Formats: sequence, structure tokens, C-alpha cells
Amino acid sequence: MAYKVGHFLLDIKASQYGVTNICFLEHTSETIYDYSDNPITQQCIQEITQFLSKQITQFSVPIDLQKGTPFQKDVWLAIRDIPYGVTYSYKNIAEKTNHPRAYQAIGQACKKNPIPIIIPCHRVISQSGKLTGYFGSSEFGLSIKQSLLALEKGNQN
Repeated sequence: MAYKVGHFLLDIKASQYGVTNICFLEHTSETIYDYSDNPITQQCIQEITQFLSKQITQFSVPIDLQKGTPFQKDVWLAIRDIPYGVTYSYKNIAEKTNHPRAYQAIGQACKKNPIPIIIPCHRVISQSGKLTGYFGSSEFGLSIKQSLLALEKGNQN
């Protein structure tokens, strides 16, 4: 189902254990819902709404990483630890996950992140500071990444 959350249109899926997938939708013919019967989906919508309105900086909604290789899951959990308003380079994540030369593999894991925003891969940028890839390298993905980083930067003291 598609949910309008802030100025984003999201497809959010959850199991009984946690959020399993969040996908940004560029266009949809689906009905847009403001409500879900799943309490985890409800919590996810509420927390993303609070995040986008700068009421919270961390998420407490449980996640359920059902897909992904052990390497990808290590990368995603390392990314989840990046503090609000801070960016890490692919090199930083590679070092943090004990794969110091795996920059490209880190980038590929970021592209496959099933739970963006909550696992904040938007906070991972190139070592030069350039914004790269977010749901591929489309203008749509990069504009979302830029928007989320600007939101966090604007909330710094």
C-alpha cells in the first residue's frame, strides 16, 4: 500500500516483528492510505512523520531484515549507527565493518538497503563529499537524498 508521509509517497511493508521494506514511490496508481491495521506500520508512519517534522532524530520502530547477505546486513547495521546530521563516507563504513577495501561493495549494499530513512543510507556519501547514489543514480533518488540531508543539517544547533 502507498502511504503519504510528509512530502514523500512510501510503500511500507512490515512483518509481525518489524519493518521489512520501505520504498519511495515516484508515481503510483494505487490508492494512498493514511492508516494501516498493522501496529508496526502505524508506528513506522508516525515516526517517519515525526522525523520529517524534526520532532525526533532516532527511530525506535523495530526492523526485520528478512533479505540480504550477511555482508549487506553488517553494512546496514553499521549505517544505522551513523548519528543524525552526520555523514560517513563509503570508506568509513568499509573500515567500520572490517572490510577496508570494499568501498564499491558498500555502495552496492547501500543501493539494496530495504529500509531507507530508518537505515539512513542517505548519510553515506563519497569521500570527496559528493552525493552519490540513492536508489540508483536517478535524479529522483538523488533529490530524496539531498532533501533528507538538508533536513538533518537544518536541525543542527
